[in-house]
Amino acid sequence: MSPCKAQVAYNLTVEELFSLGLKNSLEIQEAEIHKEIYESKENTAKTKRLPSLDVTLANGYLGTPTVYDKNLSYVKKPYMPKWKQNYAVDLKQPIYQGGRIKNSIKYSSIEKDIATVDFEKSKSDIKLWLINNYLELFKLYKQREVFEKTIDEANKRLKNIKNLKRQGIVTNNDVLRSEIEVSNFQLSLEEANNDISLTSQQLDIILGLNEEIILIPDSTLLDLDLFLASEETYLEQAYKKYPDLKKSNFNIEKAEIEKKISESKYIPNLNLNVGSQLIRPITTVSPVQDLYMNSWGVTLGVTYDLFSWFDYKHTKYQSNKNVELQENRKRQIEQEIRVNIKSAYIKHMQALNRVKVLEKTVIQAKDNYRITKNKYFNQLAILTDLLDAASVQLDAELQLTVAKANTIYTYYSLLHTSGNL
Repeated sequence: MSPCKAQVAYNLTVEELFSLGLKNSLEIQEAEIHKEIYESKENTAKTKRLPSLDVTLANGYLGTPTVYDKNLSYVKKPYMPKWKQNYAVDLKQPIYQGGRIKNSIKYSSIEKDIATVDFEKSKSDIKLWLINNYLELFKLYKQREVFEKTIDEANKRLKNIKNLKRQGIVTNNDVLRSEIEVSNFQLSLEEANNDISLTSQQLDIILGLNEEIILIPDSTLLDLDLFLASEETYLEQAYKKYPDLKKSNFNIEKAEIEKKISESKYIPNLNLNVGSQLIRPITTVSPVQDLYMNSWGVTLGVTYDLFSWFDYKHTKYQSNKNVELQENRKRQIEQEIRVNIKSAYIKHMQALNRVKVLEKTVIQAKDNYRITKNKYFNQLAILTDLLDAASVQLDAELQLTVAKANTIYTYYSLLHTSGNL
């Protein structure tokens, strides 16, 4: 359910993200329009099998003719009716066009299939873009949580340092440095809040929502159970589903059809013509008679362009090379798929391993900060050691947040690369 404009914040799930994104994306709408255009072109191509019907309705005025002899001397002005009419109906039915009409329909059908693949590819691309920005927003919220906890801890630490200062145990320099640290953390928190507003606005625009709405990602996003298949499975799926590879197969078919269409012009065309004509006056007799005459006929005609053979060799060569080119492009895409699947799979495994390492690092950083904090307040460590330990802990927690979100993105990227998104 879409939020109303009065709402300040809105909890957005991944399902709603994709649903609203696909519904309101201008890129998706453009791809859908292209698909509809090619569907219409296919229907237009099918009409070429139907007969063409020409109807003529003509009325006109006839001037009085003048007859001259061989010396161009006036002889007479014969009788001529003043009005003429010509009504004709001519029906033309293609009988055989060398396969041009049939292959033109196939060509249009393939173009429609390519438009459908482009439409599906656009949906997959926009999903990957949406999840990337959604995860950016998710990371910003997690970073804000880390900064808020860090500021709270820094304020407590500052309070304790001020107590030590009043007791004369530490110098005012320690207090000033701690205050500066708190200010820096507050600036970082403010930047995180601003980035949340900007990223949320970007998503609002794409999702068709009120730009004033602050989106809140699903807090359970990192708890999703993401099934990971083997690398070979993803490779097999990509060979079947990846849009660019499916499109390359259609392009090969299209090149083959283009070849057949180009060859059809070297084959005679057979057409059936049926016509009927009603004319007035009758000018084929003398004197001219102001009467109507109806004539009709059926014609079976063969046409053949003899001069088409002059470019036969070059046209055939170009058609064969175009087929060869499309097959080459398909092999290139297959190579790219193998590389991209390997890369996407390794990056996802690397992201998972990085989370495991950083989880240990965060535990170690927290222990290090706890120990250093105790040492400092027992005068066994200087403030620099304490601030360094706090900085290490903050950096480790931020890295872990980014790493966890990155595992979600690399997983969706793997789905995108294998044609499953």
